[in-house]
Amino acid sequence: MKSLRFEISFTTITSIAVVSTLIISLSIYVYEKLYIEFIATEVEAIAQNMAIDLLDYIDEPAAQFNQTQILLRLEEYEYVETANVYDDENNLLNSYVGAAGLSVVKNSRDEALAQSSMKFDRTPENGEYSQLSLGMHNLESKVVVVKNIGEMSFPLGKLILTFNLQEALHENRRRYVILVAPSVIALTLLSLFISTRLHRRSLRPLENLIKTMDSVVDEQSYDVTVEETNKSETAALSHAFNNMMANIKSQSQMNAQKNLLLEQQQSKLETLANFDVLTGLPNRQYLMKTLSSLLAKNQRENTELCLMFLDVDGFKNINDSFGHDTGDKFLLHISAIMSRVLPTNATLGRLGGDEFLVIVDSVSSHTDVEHIATNLIDSVMKAHDVNRLRLDSSLSIGIAVASECNYEASTLITNADVAMYRAKKEGKGRLVWFNSAMFEDTQRKIQISMRLANALENDSFYLTYQTKVGPQKNIEGVEVLLRWHDEVLGLVSPAEFIPVAEKADKISLISLWVINQTCKELPQLIARFGSHIRVSINLSAHDLNNTEVTNCILNGLNSGEISAQHIEFEITETAYMNNFGVANSFFEALKKHGCHLSLDDFGTGYSSLSYLTEFNIDTLKIDRQFVSQIGQSERSEKITVAIITMAKSLNFAVCAEGVETEEQETFLLAHDCDLLQGFLYSRPSTLSQLQHQVATK
Repeated sequence: MKSLRFEISFTTITSIAVVSTLIISLSIYVYEKLYIEFIATEVEAIAQNMAIDLLDYIDEPAAQFNQTQILLRLEEYEYVETANVYDDENNLLNSYVGAAGLSVVKNSRDEALAQSSMKFDRTPENGEYSQLSLGMHNLESKVVVVKNIGEMSFPLGKLILTFNLQEALHENRRRYVILVAPSVIALTLLSLFISTRLHRRSLRPLENLIKTMDSVVDEQSYDVTVEETNKSETAALSHAFNNMMANIKSQSQMNAQKNLLLEQQQSKLETLANFDVLTGLPNRQYLMKTLSSLLAKNQRENTELCLMFLDVDGFKNINDSFGHDTGDKFLLHISAIMSRVLPTNATLGRLGGDEFLVIVDSVSSHTDVEHIATNLIDSVMKAHDVNRLRLDSSLSIGIAVASECNYEASTLITNADVAMYRAKKEGKGRLVWFNSAMFEDTQRKIQISMRLANALENDSFYLTYQTKVGPQKNIEGVEVLLRWHDEVLGLVSPAEFIPVAEKADKISLISLWVINQTCKELPQLIARFGSHIRVSINLSAHDLNNTEVTNCILNGLNSGEISAQHIEFEITETAYMNNFGVANSFFEALKKHGCHLSLDDFGTGYSSLSYLTEFNIDTLKIDRQFVSQIGQSERSEKITVAIITMAKSLNFAVCAEGVETEEQETFLLAHDCDLLQGFLYSRPSTLSQLQHQVATK
């Protein structure tokens, strides 16, 4: 009997163990599949958002720090093994090894120490997953996600994330077994006790539970439960299953909320990336995309597209006079006005500053485009009330046609830009169509800009001097005039290359060269003309705002490399006024060192008498346009006399430039002009030519 009971007990225990093992194994199997599906959804979202964030830094060599900052976000995910960033040629740009990756490396190295013949070579740098296709890959205990960085049609690189789920699954499996095993064993004991009587009936809830588990795996729906019957043999298992599903559902909802937040953030980033923060108009990036797309469409359909390049006239004066806050509000104001007057086939966007673009799609005639441009000019030319101020402005518009540049975006923008500058040159507040003559002028400017760097490196510049004579026709000083002879372009006029140098931000380099070269040739000038000689060097408005130039001059005066008693700096009236505060403080420093200062082209700029009393100068130069009219215009003669009289009353010396006739000389000397300069005495000449001319007189 005891033997029989023992046999029965042994059989029962064996059955319990088998059934319990099967149930626990099945539960673990389903749980692991659900867990992996959950993790896969999460890592897909992580990879997608990181790929978007890396887009701004994938093609910038100096942006590795920003890439690393983005990769370090993976620190909070314990199951991340590696993250690698590649460029579009499959070259590794950056990599990250997570906690899971470090664990793998450590275990592999321990194994290598145990077996000296084996070497570990599975670090993230070997690129073993770099050839995988885009998407998600399940490789043994790992999930590998490969994501494009950039558009599918124009990838800039790719991101490969490797997630090692082995340790996470092991820990979750252990917890699950601890949670479920007691209930499963208890339920199995009860089930086996009753199975002899109600086998079919008792197993039916279990079958329903298994079917529900399979449906969860197949349909990936976590919002399911099973009926918790009153029968003790299934109640515990059903309760455990429902708890598991509730937990997974909760995690899924949290993940959905995170994804929604990420999508909202992505939408905001896209808005910031494509629209101007101040005006809300399409920005440069969005305009370039739109323009490229519309150019391709119009070329396919053999239709026309026009591009307008808009610049707000006088905006710098508004900014300088009333502050950037008023300037920003003014731009916002006129942006809204321009948007309202444009037709539906026109797209307005802001390039930056006070520059805008208007893309006119499917143009029917040039008259329609001119009508749009005229409406824009009229809308801006009106007076505007901004910040309780009455502000006036205008628009200069350059228009270019797509078919004339073979529908190439960069050329079209350049053409419209060139036409806009021609509109400004012709008087502002107008529209100008681009033509081939402007293109040739632009090409010339581009050549000059490209050759300027070579001119500085190869000493293609040289100095010429024009003398200034006193009442007795004795040489009192000379003005330095820069000349450039290029081996490709030939002799280039300063009127050509100075504006190009200013726009290319190279004028200050040229000014520094002139100052240094003048100081080198100054001893020869002193030796030839005497120690009283004074050499005048012109400074531009850009020089006043360039600390490198101003510091170089002040340092040269401090060190004695620049002779203060022999150097005079000249600046135009307009440049002085545009930089009045900076100019006065700089000129005060020059005066303390003993330098002389001259105001050039007086009478052609602001001509404000209130400002004239504040000019910290020694000499006032009368512009050649007044001198040239002496003997021809009584009004010019009166203005010239008035300038001399006014300058004398302010203790300024007076120099007249552009003197070409003896009649002009006689008139100026009769009215007490101190210095005369012009072709009547000498043309701009090199140092050797000037010495020869003086020697032969």
